[in-house]
Amino acid sequence: MKSALWTRAVKASADPERARRFLELLTAAGAEEVLRRTSTDGARLLSALLSGSQALGNLLVGHPEWLDVLDVERLRYPRRNQGMRQEANDLVRAAMDAGDYATALSRLREFKQREMLRIAARDLGQLGNVSQITREISDLADVCLAGVWEVCRRQFESRFGRPWHQDAAGTWLPTAFSVLGMGKLGGQELNYSSDVDVLFVYSEEGQVFKEPPTGRRDSCTVLANHPFFNRLAEAFIAEVSRVTSEGSLFRIDLRLRPEGDAGPLCRSLGSYENYYAQWGQTWERMMLIKARGVAGDETLAGEFLEMIQPFRYPRAVNESVLQEIGVMKDRIETEVLRADDVERNVKLGRGGIREIEFVVQSRQLLHAGRQPFLQGTQTLSTLEKLAQYDLLSSEETRVLREAYGFLRAVEHRLQMEENLQTHTVPADR
Repeated sequence: MKSALWTRAVKASADPERARRFLELLTAAGAEEVLRRTSTDGARLLSALLSGSQALGNLLVGHPEWLDVLDVERLRYPRRNQGMRQEANDLVRAAMDAGDYATALSRLREFKQREMLRIAARDLGQLGNVSQITREISDLADVCLAGVWEVCRRQFESRFGRPWHQDAAGTWLPTAFSVLGMGKLGGQELNYSSDVDVLFVYSEEGQVFKEPPTGRRDSCTVLANHPFFNRLAEAFIAEVSRVTSEGSLFRIDLRLRPEGDAGPLCRSLGSYENYYAQWGQTWERMMLIKARGVAGDETLAGEFLEMIQPFRYPRAVNESVLQEIGVMKDRIETEVLRADDVERNVKLGRGGIREIEFVVQSRQLLHAGRQPFLQGTQTLSTLEKLAQYDLLSSEETRVLREAYGFLRAVEHRLQMEENLQTHTVPADR
């Protein structure tokens, strides 16, 4: 694409040679007319995108029709969760209604790739700040996880029936299930190549029936609730992490569940309550600070959060908790890194993202039980609250806020380059 407009835009980009090469590939792919109609601002934004990410450049060359998504006026403002959810639902509705779940999942994966392209264009075009970008990626994850959950739920209920449980009076009630987001997903702070940390919870033990149970002793049971939800969770994990020609959705990390890899995949609400009351550890209190419902039954997710509230935000902490916080900080400072990575790893290195998050969450654990205003899942907003309560000085808050924003922006640039889960600045300048 040769014109004065494109020449200026490419020259001003971070990697003119790469931007020029991708423009040639897009032209060869049939996008010449679209590129010719591009405005000055549009050329500048597309050049920034193509020069800033090898992976996204390849994606766009494979889908030149997605150039329409990169309209500058549409990119000036972030998309709301509701708008993304409505579009995703519209894309998969016909396939879902027809029971064509493979097509529904394929369209969902393609939707995710297209939205990540749009978000990255806003980011590289400097049309959104770090908080907006991480929120959009997290909202997109919520939409995709909810879509996969709905596909898996329909498949399993069609095959096995619905899970039920009895209340104290012996009345049969449908058993709810919820997917809880933890870590950066829970905090709505995902980056371009984040794992998604999740927990699975169902409301009660019971039985699965093809037809709604009518009496206290119904013999037509198919399966108990626990194995049903375990299999459902396994199917959900497989579909979310599956790599296909349309790309993949997300890698799932389950290590934050009680007992880690040795623990059951799913638990009932009562099982979680017993575990945290008897064996819950300090790191689990801090981990649960970011918990929120992301898919499945919203009411059950709310019950889970209410149940863990005294555990994650205790009104008082004893000496052992303070000692454990100290041990956790020591572990962060001695994280296993190669010597030359300590100053270049923006997440785990000295003064990195994890240390800033620890500053925030440790103070929430110590004080938010008595000062509910400090409760919250997001790092930057909580930093401001800590300053208001004089738990950090205004200057400390400013420095941490600016460092966090800068380090997260660098992390984004590193990850969008090849769509890899990396946090280390290259040694090659």
